[in-house]
Amino acid sequence: MGKRQIRIYRSKLADHLPELLQQQTVQVVLSTRLVVQGVLQHVSAEELELLDGRRSKHTIPVAEVEEVIYDIEAPY
Repeated sequence: MGKRQIRIYRSKLADHLPELLQQQTVQVVLSTRLVVQGVLQHVSAEELELLDGRRSKHTIPVAEVEEVIYDIEAPY
């Protein structure tokens, strides 16, 4: 099975909040080019709360987010 990456930029983040909370794993790319990977626990207009693979909680202000990326399986 192939995979496709879905990229949601900061300007469109508010339109995709319910969709993001349903994803198993997301990658959050910050404006510093740091990438944080984990499961979104809470999303608001001001911040994202993410639980990483080591069970550490990260609270990230939306102003620092460049994009959020998640994978979906391709239909072929």
